[in-house]
Amino acid sequence: MTLHIFNPEHDIALANGQRRITPPHAARQLHADLGFIPAFWADQGDTVLVDDCQHATRAYAKVRMMAKRLFGLETHDVTFRELTSLRDAIPQSIDPWGWDYTLKAILRQHLPKGVQLPSDNELNLIRNMSHRSTALYLLQALRMENTIGEMRLAETQDELLGYVADFQGKAVLKAPWSSSGRGVRFVDGDIDPHMLDWTANVIAKQGGIMVEPMYNRIIDFGMEFTSLGDGTARYAGLSIFTTSHGAYSGNIIATETHKREMLARYIDPSLLDAVRTRVCSSDFSCITSRHQGAFGIDMMIVGTKTGNGYLLHPCVEINLRRTMGHLALQFTPPDDDIEGVMQVVYEGKFKLRLKASTQETRQILI
Repeated sequence: MTLHIFNPEHDIALANGQRRITPPHAARQLHADLGFIPAFWADQGDTVLVDDCQHATRAYAKVRMMAKRLFGLETHDVTFRELTSLRDAIPQSIDPWGWDYTLKAILRQHLPKGVQLPSDNELNLIRNMSHRSTALYLLQALRMENTIGEMRLAETQDELLGYVADFQGKAVLKAPWSSSGRGVRFVDGDIDPHMLDWTANVIAKQGGIMVEPMYNRIIDFGMEFTSLGDGTARYAGLSIFTTSHGAYSGNIIATETHKREMLARYIDPSLLDAVRTRVCSSDFSCITSRHQGAFGIDMMIVGTKTGNGYLLHPCVEINLRRTMGHLALQFTPPDDDIEGVMQVVYEGKFKLRLKASTQETRQILI
């Protein structure tokens, strides 16, 4: 039996290093409301850790019904458990959204003695590889003809201001570790005092800040993988998604063929194949030999400055954890003619919504 855990506070925990944290309210609520989602990638007989078994059972049943009605997908039953009932559970493996010190401390407190958890050295390696400068290094490995991408690590405010000037005053600033949208700021012209204070705080706490040019972004998408831990990776599929102020808001649900056709309006699909092949090869072994499990690479299609073409940014970010793209892949329809949308919405509680595609949703997402 594998114990699955949705811990969306993972990125916040990474930013806080080796200290156990109390996540902010929004992260705790997301954890509580959507804790059931690992059921969609869990195997029959696996267990999913949730805050409230009754809520998880109801929420999972609703999404299962939507998946069957909209996409004709069959799903299976899983077992839900709360922390208080873990004492009599001995999982063969543990598969969280992402590993961090906070999760380890919680599980050590509630699981039976003898259940193997990652060592502190392993967690420190995960944290170090999750630093956004890793994307800077990997970007160079993925650059090829018809691609674009540049990022720099500023370790002082003077360096930061210099890099922003290099990018003609239009830049994206990113904290090295941050959760979706929270550690991202956009510069268009002069940096105001409030943003300067923010950058000084990030540099003081995290040792630097990433600076990237602001591109003419056309489409956000990603490639999802599973690292086998032996220096190779297995490709899982494309994820076409949208963000709002840097935070995730939704995914296209479609077959791989259909998603490739969407992207082929802008770039040659052979370019996607070349990037995918390189990630799965030994060229990426610096990641895939030291990380085992799911990971995703965020990419984007960029309009050229001349306005007469498009380029691929092959590594905007790398997430050494599961992503919403992995979840969206679980709803891949059986037919190219079936298309939908997966969204996380807030209506007093966070809810996972599946919808059939309409002209309106297509315009929102692509």
